[in-house]
Amino acid sequence: MSRRSQLLIAFLIAVVVGPAAAQQPAFTRADTLRGSVTPERAWWDVVFYDLHVKFDPADSTVRGWNAITYRVTGPSRALQIDLQTPLEIDSVVQGGKRLAHRRDGNAFFIATTGRQPRGATRTLTIYYHGKPRVAEKPPWDGGVIWARDPDGAAWISTACQGLGASVWWPVKDTQADEPDSQRVALTVPDSLQAISNGRLRGVVRRSDGWSTWEWFVTSLINTYVVAPYIGRYGQWTETYEGERGHLTLDFRPLVQHVDGARRQWQQVRPMLKCFEHWFGPYPWYADGFRLIEAPHLGMEHQSAVAYGNGYRNGYKGNDLSGTGWGLTWDFIIVHESAHEWWGNSITTADIADMWVHEAFAMYAEGLFV
Repeated sequence: MSRRSQLLIAFLIAVVVGPAAAQQPAFTRADTLRGSVTPERAWWDVVFYDLHVKFDPADSTVRGWNAITYRVTGPSRALQIDLQTPLEIDSVVQGGKRLAHRRDGNAFFIATTGRQPRGATRTLTIYYHGKPRVAEKPPWDGGVIWARDPDGAAWISTACQGLGASVWWPVKDTQADEPDSQRVALTVPDSLQAISNGRLRGVVRRSDGWSTWEWFVTSLINTYVVAPYIGRYGQWTETYEGERGHLTLDFRPLVQHVDGARRQWQQVRPMLKCFEHWFGPYPWYADGFRLIEAPHLGMEHQSAVAYGNGYRNGYKGNDLSGTGWGLTWDFIIVHESAHEWWGNSITTADIADMWVHEAFAMYAEGLFV
C-alpha cells in the first residue's frame, strides 16, 4: 500500500469514526450501579415486594415502605437497593433491628446482620419519603406525573421504562430479577380512586380523609411495569372467553370519558383474539386484563395497560404508515397490549435489549392488521 493510500485511509477513519467516537456517552459509576448485576445484587433473589405508598397531591410527595422478601443464593455481603434522588431512605429494618446503610448516588448499600445462609428466606423493610422526579415528557422522559383531569381534579400516575421503578419506590432496579408476586397498597385522598396491577383485594377508608387501595399481583412482574393510576375513574367489566377460559376485562376511563371509551375500547376483543391465536394464551388470566386511561400516551403496565390516545384510531389520530390502514385501529390498544406477551411475559434481562420487546410488538401490529 502506498504512503498516499495510507494517508487517505487514515483521513477517512478520522472523518467517519472520529465524530462517532466523540458522540459516545461517558459511562459513570451511577450507570454501572444501575445497569449491571453488581456483587451486591447477585447474592440474593427477590421473592416478594410488599409496597405501601401514600401519594399526596397537595405537595407532590410520596411516603411509604417496601418490605422485600428475598432468597439467599450465594455468600452474603452488603445488599444494594436503588432509590433515585431526591427521594430519601429513612430507615432499614430486619428482624426488629435497624440496619446501617450508605448512599452512593441512586444506590444504597445496606449492611445486613445475622446469618444469611444459602437457601434461606429473609425480609427487610425500607421506609422512605420525598418529592420524586417529575416526568417532563412522559412516557419517554419518565417519572411521576402530577396532572389534572378535565374538571381540575388530581390525576396521578408514573412512567419509568428505562429510567427505572426506583424513581418512585425502593427496589432492586434491574430487569434481571422479578418478584414472584407483589402487593401494591396505595393511600390517596378519599375523593380519588387508586388503581394498580393485579386484582383489588380491598379498600380501607379512614376517618382522616384518606383511603388505602390494596392490589395484589399473583405472577412474576417486571418492576418498571408496576404503576399507580390515581384519579376519578368510571368502570365497567366484561368477560372474554379466551384460550384459557374466562378472562376478566376491567375498563377504567376517566368519569368524563366513559361513553367514548365504550366505543373505542371495543377493539380489545379482536386484539385478544388475534394475539392469542398467534402467541398463545394471554399470560395473566389470574390477574385479568385492565385498560386504564392515563395522563400520558401509553405504557405496557402489566395487567393494567396505560391508555392515552384520546379515543382515536391511529397514533394520536395520525396514520404513521401513510397507507390509510393506520387509521383503522387504535395504535395504543394494540401496541401496548402486545407487550403483555413481548416485554412482560418474555422480558430481556438487560434494558439495553429493549429492542427485542419493541420489535416483536411492531411485528404484532402487522399481524393484527
